[in-house]
Amino acid sequence: MTWRPAARRDLPLAALWALGSLCALGSIPLLPYLARLAGPCPLHALAGIPCPTCGATRAAVALAHGHVAAALRSNPLAAIGLGVAVAGGPIAPAWVLLRGPLFSWQPGRGARILAVAALAGNWIYLVARGV
Repeated sequence: MTWRPAARRDLPLAALWALGSLCALGSIPLLPYLARLAGPCPLHALAGIPCPTCGATRAAVALAHGHVAAALRSNPLAAIGLGVAVAGGPIAPAWVLLRGPLFSWQPGRGARILAVAALAGNWIYLVARGV
């Protein structure tokens, strides 16, 4: 992992992140209706076990209402990911314009193992909770 100052070429991605974050925040009033459209999880309906993303919709709705603990109980990995994505969006363009440090990272074997372990741990938690 190496660090570099943000450059102008990073601004379009930062602006896109901010736009996505604002769209997510703007859709909060629609989340209960959109959640009903999602339907049940096919794996859970067929096999009786939750998929690795089970509870992500409930986590999003809980976060939208400010219930962080409920979101973390629904799906910890989804709640953390959604929180970081939405919170980081408005900050990203300012960070780039102020030339804040960015890291350049080529994931190696250790990072892949960590990612798989996080997904597996999250799924084990969901199975154990019986989501």
